Amino acid sequence: MQDHELIKRIRQGEKQLFGQLVEKYYDDVFRYCFYQTGNEHTAYDCTQETFYHLMRFLDNYRERNHFKSYLIRIASNVCRDYFRKDGRRTVREVSYSQWEDSAETTAKSAEAPPSTDGAEQETLLRLSIREGLMHLPESQREAIVLYYYQGYKLREIAGLTGVPLSTVKTRLYAGTEKLKQYLKEEGGIL
Repeated sequence: MQDHELIKRIRQGEKQLFGQLVEKYYDDVFRYCFYQTGNEHTAYDCTQETFYHLMRFLDNYRERNHFKSYLIRIASNVCRDYFRKDGRRTVREVSYSQWEDSAETTAKSAEAPPSTDGAEQETLLRLSIREGLMHLPESQREAIVLYYYQGYKLREIAGLTGVPLSTVKTRLYAGTEKLKQYLKEEGGIL
């Protein structure tokens, strides 16, 4: 069933269909929240909060953009609110050990086959990239996550973030360059 049909039926009272929306987009929202917060438990909380907001305000949704973009915009606001609330630490202050703990938990739950040297190096590269993302300004990290990890086009990112296309391009380029520099400095990667 298409998103617009599903939303229409939910609005008409078939609330049990909300679970289909959650099931369809949960992984995308969780992944976005994880890259924004740097912590698996916080990402779960932010993901739940995103769907809670969606449930409360679904009647306000208008078919202007793709539904997934609307949902990611909610997740972005939820993640920002998380760090503003009670003076919590920003993403840049999250330690590398938290990334390692989250990565280990995720890797164990994935039931992956035993790692080889190539797989171990790929895992180390992923951890290094995640650590590098933590050192980027929020706007650059957001552009990179939306473009490379979520697969949005530059124009879609501009619409999601409310900034001009040229700003998105600048953020993406600057963030990518900083990430490359970080990877070179931290372990000779790249």
